[in-house]
Amino acid sequence: MLKSGFNQVAFFIPIFNVSLCIKKKQIMPYKTVYATILKTSFLLLLLSAFYGFLMRWNFSFPIAGFSYKNILQSHSHVAFLGWGYLSVLVVVIRFFVNEKLRDSIIYTYTLLVMLICITLMLFSFPLGGYKIFSIVLLAVFGCTSYVISFKLLRDIKQNSYSIKLIKFGIYYYILSSLATWFLAGVLVTQGKTDLYYNTVYFYLHFLYNGFFVFTLFGLFFRLLRRKGIAICEKDQKYFFILLNLACIPSYSLSVLWSDVSEYFNYIGGISALFQLISAVYLIKIIIKYLSEYSISKIPKVLLLFSITSYCFKVVMQFFSAFPYFVTKSIALKPFFIIGYLHLFTLGFMTVFIVFLLNEFKIIQLKSRISEISVFFVLAGIFITELLMFSQGFLLLFGKGMINDYSFNLLIASALLLIGIVLMTSVQFFKKQTI
Repeated sequence: MLKSGFNQVAFFIPIFNVSLCIKKKQIMPYKTVYATILKTSFLLLLLSAFYGFLMRWNFSFPIAGFSYKNILQSHSHVAFLGWGYLSVLVVVIRFFVNEKLRDSIIYTYTLLVMLICITLMLFSFPLGGYKIFSIVLLAVFGCTSYVISFKLLRDIKQNSYSIKLIKFGIYYYILSSLATWFLAGVLVTQGKTDLYYNTVYFYLHFLYNGFFVFTLFGLFFRLLRRKGIAICEKDQKYFFILLNLACIPSYSLSVLWSDVSEYFNYIGGISALFQLISAVYLIKIIIKYLSEYSISKIPKVLLLFSITSYCFKVVMQFFSAFPYFVTKSIALKPFFIIGYLHLFTLGFMTVFIVFLLNEFKIIQLKSRISEISVFFVLAGIFITELLMFSQGFLLLFGKGMINDYSFNLLIASALLLIGIVLMTSVQFFKKQTI
């Protein structure tokens, strides 16, 4: 009985698995590694949401000694790298890498090293902030991510548009990560100048609009192929080309807040227009999918919610090229810019990942508890976005603050947290079919 209990714990905690395998001189089978990573990624999502809830609580009911900045650092790094990046990597390896290559020791231990680094960041940032221990963890994570990135680029074969999207997503991740190494030098030599913040935005832009957008849609195209949905080659081609044409120049939208030439507005506007046109091709593909494949209620809601969030994000980027909206967005940063970031990370990225995991049969959202969890998650995201953008527009037109704005946001965060707790609990105790 004790042995059975220990094996269950070992399944959930990667360090135990590592120690067991070293003792037995074995490499963990990829199914065990990937199931462990995914389960722990859900747990990291939960803890990141809990940190978000704590920050909202602090606005309504201040906590003595609460370090908002440190908690925010942990919240964001764990959400992007622990939940988003690792869960996407696992699915990419599962569906794009040859089965014989998935057991590679490189995949096994790079994933585990990155998972351990992110887990430690849950404590290093709140306790010490952006200091030496957190910096070392980020450096180890970054170097390890290069190893797995180049391994993936070598192992992923064929020439479909789903594979092209995945590969370019990896290219953009590598590009985004270069900013993290440059950032330290800027901070030491110049401090938190415009160059410092534009470097941070460089990292976020190519992580968001590069890695996550390209890899998630690459996985979506692979899903359509597995379901036997014949998508027009021309639609895939133009979607891919337009995304690429937009990705690099649209970084100019991220620097409009600083003192730059008006030409950056023109470059950003044209690139945002490319994104808008690419979204038209995406909508055509989604309509084709929904018309040819009978999809159940929960995944359909997840798909429509995430794609709607993505389209709103694209529209917002287009309007952000106009000087008037740039000025107002900066002045109302806690509402428009933070709302935009959550629209992407929660409304699109998180919901789309859950949709893909369900449709790839890695997780199951069929039980009553799963349905309730999805309802709470989507309600929490929707209310959060509605409050942030409504408050931003009210202030824009001189109408003042919403009554109990911070408390209402706290309620929305609580709904989101409850939904993630329920969703995680369901998946944590089910066997995953990686």
